[in-house]
Order: sequence, then structure tokens, then C-alpha cells
Amino acid sequence: MIYIVEDDKNIRELIIATLEAAGHKVKAFDRGNTLFSNGDFAKADLYLLDIMLPDMDGYKILEKLRKSTDAPVIFLTAKSTEIDKVKGLHLGADDYITKPFSVLEFLARIKAVMRRFEKVNAKVMEFGNLRIDSDSKTAFVSDKPVKLTYKEFELLSYLAQNRNRVLSREQILSAVWGFDFDGVTTRTVDIHIKTLRQKLGDDAEKPLFIETVRGYGYKFIHDF
Repeated sequence: MIYIVEDDKNIRELIIATLEAAGHKVKAFDRGNTLFSNGDFAKADLYLLDIMLPDMDGYKILEKLRKSTDAPVIFLTAKSTEIDKVKGLHLGADDYITKPFSVLEFLARIKAVMRRFEKVNAKVMEFGNLRIDSDSKTAFVSDKPVKLTYKEFELLSYLAQNRNRVLSREQILSAVWGFDFDGVTTRTVDIHIKTLRQKLGDDAEKPLFIETVRGYGYKFIHDF
């Protein structure tokens, strides 16, 4: 659910139509007090805030929100000076989009912010019958724990966090093995992927989760 605070009716309706067309659920408010009078004001997945509003400005709304939620916030405003941007980001905004804006860029920036937030905050990720629990460092298939080594679990988590994104063997090696891969080659990634597939019951020819991208790397193809 995305919450919007925008006092300009035409802009508000444009944003609503754009987000709903992209498959998002939306609630819109014309000012901060209207937002905070809503009992579920702290339950959004993302907030889009105008800065210049009739009661409290976007900065004040952000400060109040941060007392109740750490969900991502994007300022959507005509205030385009560097000072304004720095102030917004310093207060804890996740991005700053200046009006007028391109619809495609607008949607891409929202997607990027929400994806970053998911990566940082996801404790449990579920993909069909696969569940990945970062607290217990355990993966479950059909609610049955899968015995994974530490590296196998880190590899699975990294792929899942970057779902639907093609990752090279070098990227995977750097992210999962980090600075501790002296003497380790990209072949190590292939071996771990093969073992991981076997343990998850995934088929390389008809993958449910991990797809091979020939000559490049791998992609986690299942979505939430």
C-alpha cells in the first residue's frame, strides 16, 4: 500500500492513476492532518510526500512518521534546490523526485526504493513452497527444513534478494564470498548452485527458482 500526501487535486489524481495502473494499492490525502487522522497512517509500505502543504509541510510529516514507522519515504515536490534535497535526505527521506517528472522514471524510482527496503528489512521471504528465514539462517521447502551450509544459505539469500535480476558469476562470488575467496574461482559458484538446486528440488532444465543465464550467470526467477 502506498500513501500519498498531495494537496493539488490534479497532481494527486494523476499519481493515483499512474500507481494503480502499475498494480499498486493507493490511499491519498490532501494534507498531513488528514493522513494522521487515519488510524492506519503508519501501515503503508511507502509514502509519497509533497513538501509545500497547507497545514504541516512534508518535512514535519516525515519527522512525525519516523516516530511510528521506518517505511521508505519519497519527497515529490517542486522545491528543487540542492539545500531542499539535502534537508529532505538528512531527515531520513529515501529519495527526492522533482516536479514535473517522467512517469517512467517516477515508477522506476519507486520500484528501486521499495526493492532496497525489502532487501534491508526482509526477515522471511516466501516464494511458493520455499521459505527463507534470515534470522534462523534456514530455508524450508513445503515447511520442511533444508540442510544448507552457511555459504549455500548466503548464496540462496543473495539470489532471492535480487530476484528477477541477472547476476554474473563474478558478482555472486564477490557478494557471497567477499574478500574470503582467495584461490576460489567462478567454478565454485556453479558447484554451489548445482548442490543448492538438488537440495531445493529445483530442476536446471525447468527451474522453479534458479535459472541459468548461458555464458553469464544466474537469475532467481520466482517472485513473492
